[in-house]
Amino acid sequence: MFEILPLTPELLAELGEELGGCDFTDPSQTDFLAKATACDVQAAPGNGKTTLLAAKLALLSRNWLTRRRGVCVISHTNAARTEVEDLIARHPMAARLMAYPHFTGTVTAFINQYLALPYLRGLGWNLRQVDDDAFEAEALRRYESYWALKSQANKARATVERWVSKLTLDPDFDHVGHEPESVLVHRQKGQHGADTNCGKALAKLKASMIKSGLYRYADMTALAWRAVRENPALAERLRDRFPLVILDEAQDTNGDQLRLLELIFKHDAAAFQRLGDSNQTLYEDDAGDPAYWEAGAGCIPLDTSRRFGGEIAGFASQLTARQAQTIVGLGQKTGVRVMILFDEATIGGVLGAFAEEARNLWGLEAGARDIWAVASRHNLSKKKGAWQPKSLVDYHPAYRSENGSRSKANLLCRQFQRAAAHHSAARQPAEVAEILAAAVAGLARAYGLRAANNRPITTQNIWAALSHRDIGTPRAIRRLLRDHILAGDAVWEEAAWLAFLELLLPHFGPHPDGTEQTIADLCAFVSEERADVADPEHRSTKQVQFGDVTLRLGSIHSVKGKSVDGILVVESEVWKGVAAKDQCIDLSTVLPRAFGVASQSFDGVALTAATNVFVGVTRPRELLALAVRKSHSGIFIGAAQDQGWKLVDLTERAADEAGSIDNKKGDKSIENVAPYAAYELRS
Repeated sequence: MFEILPLTPELLAELGEELGGCDFTDPSQTDFLAKATACDVQAAPGNGKTTLLAAKLALLSRNWLTRRRGVCVISHTNAARTEVEDLIARHPMAARLMAYPHFTGTVTAFINQYLALPYLRGLGWNLRQVDDDAFEAEALRRYESYWALKSQANKARATVERWVSKLTLDPDFDHVGHEPESVLVHRQKGQHGADTNCGKALAKLKASMIKSGLYRYADMTALAWRAVRENPALAERLRDRFPLVILDEAQDTNGDQLRLLELIFKHDAAAFQRLGDSNQTLYEDDAGDPAYWEAGAGCIPLDTSRRFGGEIAGFASQLTARQAQTIVGLGQKTGVRVMILFDEATIGGVLGAFAEEARNLWGLEAGARDIWAVASRHNLSKKKGAWQPKSLVDYHPAYRSENGSRSKANLLCRQFQRAAAHHSAARQPAEVAEILAAAVAGLARAYGLRAANNRPITTQNIWAALSHRDIGTPRAIRRLLRDHILAGDAVWEEAAWLAFLELLLPHFGPHPDGTEQTIADLCAFVSEERADVADPEHRSTKQVQFGDVTLRLGSIHSVKGKSVDGILVVESEVWKGVAAKDQCIDLSTVLPRAFGVASQSFDGVALTAATNVFVGVTRPRELLALAVRKSHSGIFIGAAQDQGWKLVDLTERAADEAGSIDNKKGDKSIENVAPYAAYELRS
């Protein structure tokens, strides 16, 4: 299939120098670099897996001569893809592996490019946009026009809206022409059958979304499965095109996407190499028969971590709940571990107490450090009942996640906000251009515009369609988008948005009769807080200031893949359903095992909690802190102290302060406030 050069000491030294002075002499590293057949790599956090992958590509580039066959590197997220691309783009030879005949991209991009979109075009179906949020917003807007769904929603609105939001093609759908009136959909848990009134209405709703060219990402996977089933030779052709396929961050690819890749590439004719950490499986498969990547027998272990030292490594090793692994910490700095105890009255002081610990550790340098506070759940919880910390909002009430309003994802302003956020975050220009084109195409359709030969407007033909009206229109609109959306304030300030619309809308001509309200609704302003784009590392995050210390706030998902100086993991709820067995509070569930006072195995929601906590505690280089309710810490607090954890008991501090205030008979000067609260008062 392909050959890999012999790994001499000289060649390994060259690779290390080319990639910034790395050392690739560890036996597990050289084993992977030399591997030309299928393999699994179980990689501990902070072990340099991405750099090792880049080294393999640099090695392959030295003698990859064919121009017909290439290396395929697949990741789950754009962030992981970008990290690989940034490394190899700077390499003088490996950079050519980013171009034809090679492929580097997300699993979604791979499925779309080689399977789903060609098959969709063959069906003659319209394609406007593939986006879960846009699909959900439009489907929720439409479903009440189907009497069966509207009637059912009067009885169980949340259930019906869940069906509608995740309405996905079934791969066994009947091909009923390029504009189907009804199409078979995947049946979700509890969803009415296809032969019921609700089932028929859902099938018609899905067909209407297809006519409009709106799809979910899962639809693309269903179309890809259909393409492979109808054309078995496709899999053989893909194996011939890509004799080496590397699945990066393999733990993030699951379900039907993972099964599809295995069907195509888990074959003697291809080397399917999967790298990941199964203990960081944050993206879960909600299907009845879930599928996850697990490192197979004989996997290559990458057990060392250069991110942190032995103190954090030893604690994290106790949380390798999906695949046991003893992590060896090679970090040069001693890890500082802190446990903050609180109750309902003192939860508001947790973040300030952590900021004080950061200041104690780094002194005047604390303000320049990358410090985070994260939770399993970071959105506002509406659940009532006995008090317990459910989300990050309980610790900092002003915090809100920055996902934007999903219910308005189909509106023009919201789509432009997304493009502006991607541009500010230095995402690929092609991604930004696609979002802008999709938004402009939606506006053109609202005005009743059509492409050549009376074809519907799509993301792909929007600029050609506009040029047929006036050759200068595409350039004029692009300049408006550049000046007012990407470089301006139009999507963040209502006055600027209205001024932008006055310049934009005339390019689409007068609106057709009866469409005034539809266009007005589409062009409504969406109030959204603008992300801080001054610092690339602080984009799209919330933060809180305690004197000179800045704490960045987010979900555990938001720090996955990052290395930070210090992190606080706060106790919060993990919720997978309404049943009690599908809910838990993460830290109080997993810490007994982490501190060695219990040997329970985890499954269900407890396994999710353990995975979240593992990801959180393996981010920091030096400072690791946990915030736990004092009432639930008794079982492990002694073991924590024996293992060298520092305790910060906010309940005791509060009691001491109350006594002090009583003694001073009402002295309310700021000096009587505990340091962790004083910094919050001054910020």
